[in-house]
Amino acid sequence: MPLHQIYHGRRAASIENESVRVTVLAEGGHIAEVFDKQTGVNPLWTPPWPSIEPSTYDPALHRDTYGAGAEAILLAGIMGHNVCLDIFGGPSIEEAASGLTVHGDAPVAPYAISASDDGLRLEALLPLAQIRFERFITLRGRAVGIRESNRACSHRSSAPPTICGQGHGSNGPTRRGRTVASRTCACSPTSRGRAPTPPTG
Repeated sequence: MPLHQIYHGRRAASIENESVRVTVLAEGGHIAEVFDKQTGVNPLWTPPWPSIEPSTYDPALHRDTYGAGAEAILLAGIMGHNVCLDIFGGPSIEEAASGLTVHGDAPVAPYAISASDDGLRLEALLPLAQIRFERFITLRGRAVGIRESNRACSHRSSAPPTICGQGHGSNGPTRRGRTVASRTCACSPTSRGRAPTPPTG
């Protein structure tokens, strides 16, 4: 199972069997390829423009290719299947000013990719959404299994962004009431499984 490879100029990992190969991107977590070996077809979309790692996007260098608005970083790195989390579509003016891109943090975040017992495991912290997102991909013949989970990782604070004891970021209660108020990170063992406290005020 190649965990460190290049796919269309991007850092990637893949899992395959005798029937199919699935390739995911290290930045954005996109499922870039579901290649059917019998037909020689990948039904997922590959952009006609050059794809770059979202973290390398620079408006001064890339404006002409990808634009400079809230969609630019996503367009620079989009390929195949795109996760929209925690918004679908464009951010508000305030959200864009805070760095939120079209479809949220997930399609531009860096992902840790590892081999699981029977497939690939991708994990990312979405700092603006304050969500820890995981995706597990398995293969069974020509079938691709995808299981996803996410957990809130929020803090109550009017202070600037902080990091919890698990290394997860917090931006405070600033985004359209979607940020939950809680003293502990939902990723920590002491709070796992508890429902977040609703925002106050």
